[in-house]
Amino acid sequence: GNKFSVPVNVSLPVRIAQYLGIFIALLMEEEIPTGAYLLRMIPSSSFKKKFPNRSYKRFVASAMLRIILGYIFLLNVLLILVKANGVLDIFYDVLALQFISELDD
Repeated sequence: GNKFSVPVNVSLPVRIAQYLGIFIALLMEEEIPTGAYLLRMIPSSSFKKKFPNRSYKRFVASAMLRIILGYIFLLNVLLILVKANGVLDIFYDVLALQFISELDD
């Protein structure tokens, strides 16, 4: 039945807060665009000129991991918001996830 314990028939304010939380998470998430920007704007030739002792493959791997972490964050936000059953719970969950995602920078 309900594999993720998703509450059914939540109130309209909770539903609106869920959608707003997803929208805010999409706006605030910066790992995906940053990783894509790094991959797009730093080609192998200029990377090797500026950092001759560094591996371009590792640079690409780190940018790809950054993008993957961004998608994992968004999946986590989605699961937490879908399972929430109160407006304050949603607010605090989104706030906490944003704080945690900023700790690694």
